[in-house]
Amino acid sequence: MLEETSFSSLMKKKDPKLTLKIKKEFPGARCVGGKYSPADHSVTLFKQDIAIQCERLLGSLERLKEYEWIIFAHELGHALDEELPSLSDRLEDTKSLDILAQIELNAWSIAEELIPFIDSRLFARVKEESLRYFSRSPLVH
Repeated sequence: MLEETSFSSLMKKKDPKLTLKIKKEFPGARCVGGKYSPADHSVTLFKQDIAIQCERLLGSLERLKEYEWIIFAHELGHALDEELPSLSDRLEDTKSLDILAQIELNAWSIAEELIPFIDSRLFARVKEESLRYFSRSPLVH
């Protein structure tokens, strides 16, 4: 279901050095839809985990394509975030929940600009669910 060519074409427009990897599932017990790896400047999407997340949040796979785009755009948002290196360094030093929240908020802000063709209500719902962990952070409110 993942549209690798469409994802790749958007990614290459934004950063030709970035690579896309699509894997069946995230290794380990957590359900992770995607990740950005600064070490090799790549975005990895985990097909099975994205489908699980979509079904859990939306109750079906009816909007899976849109959900995939949202997850992809969020990870691309991390890759395009110019503040990420300094925020990551600060996070490593402080382990601050507020810094982690800022990293996620930055990625979501960038993602929203990347996919204006996705229903804004669906985007907001996925974003809200993703940020629920940070609800204690003043940055999220």
